[in-house]
Amino acid sequence: MRLEPEDAEELEEQIQKIDGLTHLHVKKWGESLIIWSGDPLDPQKHARLAHLGRDIWNLSLPKHTGRWEKTPFIGTSEELIETLVSNFGFYLEIM
Repeated sequence: MRLEPEDAEELEEQIQKIDGLTHLHVKKWGESLIIWSGDPLDPQKHARLAHLGRDIWNLSLPKHTGRWEKTPFIGTSEELIETLVSNFGFYLEIM
C-alpha cells in the first residue's frame, strides 16, 4: 500500500477532533505523514509518522537541528496519535 494525499487528510481530521489541536495540519511527504502548524511556507514540524506497511507506523519527533529522531513507538496511526498526545503533548504546542 502506497500513501495517498487522502491519508494525510484522514489523519488531519482525526487529530483536529482532539481538543486543542485544531491548529495542526498533516501533509504527505514520501512515505511519511508530517504533522505541522503555522505558515505553509515556513511550517513548524511537530511529529512524523513513517509508514512501515499496511497500517503500521513509526513515530519520529523533531530535534533542535531540524532532523527527525525515531522513537521506539510503532503501531497504528490511532495508537501513535494517542501516544503522541498523552506522552509528548508539548511537541504539539504552538511555538
